[in-house]
Formats: sequence, C-alpha cells, structure tokens
Amino acid sequence: MTAAGWKWQFTSKRWQHVLPGVAVAHRGVPSDRERAWAAVLAADEHAALTGDAALIELGMTLPRPAVIHVATPGRIKTPPKSGADHLDPPLVVVPHRVVRLVDLKHPVKSPPLLRAPAAVLHSAAWAVSDRAAEWRVAAAVQQRLVTVASVRSAAQVLHHVPRRALTLEVLEDVDLGATARSELDFLGLLRELGLPLPDRLQRPVRTSTGKRYLDAWWERWRLAVEIDGAQHMDVRGWDADTLRANSILVEHLSDRALLMRFTTGNLRHDRSLVGQQLTSVMR
Repeated sequence: MTAAGWKWQFTSKRWQHVLPGVAVAHRGVPSDRERAWAAVLAADEHAALTGDAALIELGMTLPRPAVIHVATPGRIKTPPKSGADHLDPPLVVVPHRVVRLVDLKHPVKSPPLLRAPAAVLHSAAWAVSDRAAEWRVAAAVQQRLVTVASVRSAAQVLHHVPRRALTLEVLEDVDLGATARSELDFLGLLRELGLPLPDRLQRPVRTSTGKRYLDAWWERWRLAVEIDGAQHMDVRGWDADTLRANSILVEHLSDRALLMRFTTGNLRHDRSLVGQQLTSVMR
C-alpha cells in the first residue's frame, strides 16, 4: 500500500486507484487489510480505524463492514463520505472527529486504530440497529476483547457518542452475567415491565449429576428462570433440558425453589403473558 497521485491509475497496469491519493500495487481485488489501510491513508495523516473495522483488526469475528469508520483528531477536511465505486464491494470511508484521539489510539497496532474499548463504543454507535449494537457490546466482553470497566472508562471520554446510554445499560446487564442474546432480551423485558432484575445470571447449583447453571435467579422469591433458545428445540436437547430442570427442583425441594421456563419466542411474541406470570410470583 502506498500514497499515489491520480495519474498512477493511468500510467501503470501494476497499480490501481482505490481512494483519492491512495493506490494498491496490484490490479486484483484489494484485501480487507488493504481496504483498512486505504481508509486510514485517505482520511488524515493522524487518522485511526475505529468501529467494526478496528474490532476486526483486534481479532473480533464480524462481517466485512459496508462502511469503514475512521477517527481523526481535528476538523474534517475531506467530504463526510468518499468511496471508490469501481471496487466490488465499493470502499466507503466515513471520518469522524474524535477528541483526545492520541489517548484513545492503540500504541502499536498497524494499521493505526483505536483501542478496543473506544472501538466498541463506536461500533455500537454506528450499528444498523439497537439490537446489533447490544450484541457487539456483549460479544466484545464475552470474547475478552474488553472488560466492562474499560468500556465504561472510555465512555467517560467519549461523552457524545451515539447510543452511549444504551451501551452503558448493556454493560450493566453484562456485568450481571448476560452475554447471550436471549439474556439481554430478557433483562430488557424486565426493565420494560418495571420488574426487579435478577440477583444473578448463570447462577451455579449442585445436583447429583453435577454442576448446573440457572439462567436467572432471584433470592427473595427463590425463583429461577430458564430461557430456552432454538438450540433447546432439538428432541435430544429438549429431553436433556427437561431432566436437568427436574433435577434442580428435586435437589432443592428443601429450599422451596421455583423454576419457570420461557422460550425466546415467548420473549418476542408473548411479552405481556410472560410479564403477568412473573408478576404473579413476585407479589
């Protein structure tokens, strides 16, 4: 990858223009790494990758971003969007002015990019939906790319990032133990209905067949909730889950534990009834 003048596109078949002032030294399809470098070089001499593109460079598994977001330290001199339409898919770069960029940049990574906590905040900010934003935050913590504390700390610097409040709320859920999509949806439903959040997610319990985990647990009501996703619908999986639930009840009869089960379909389509059932137990 090298900076090049527009005339290089025409004077050598060994080069191709990909963004204003940037060319690659071949005529094939630019790799993801070359696209990332081109975005940084075209934006600003002090620019750095952020959002999905930065998280991919840091090892997170994500689809190739349709837009590459880059952070710049000062007023943006380039147009908000610039792309090379002849590429397939087109290379579209969106620069953003980021305060205290020097403090947020990764010290050694190449191409230049923001540290993971800031990149997670930006990834959530520019995700296509709130749901996609929530997943990125939870997945980044689950994959140990960041900690809850580190993202909260970055949020103290990036005061005005879009979806900041949503990201902080998801961090509370992740801190409670939520990393699966179903767990995040369940906690969102509880907040929507004004019901108490569980004391713990993924609470371990001992049974005669080994350690088991309860998806959600409220000590006050001795209430456990299991959330069954699509993976539980397989016949053998369903059989095993049923026996597992029974073993928990049998082992904890003296504790008067109550186990309720909902499916992810219930969380999407039967929210009112789920709320009524939970409310009836929590009176």
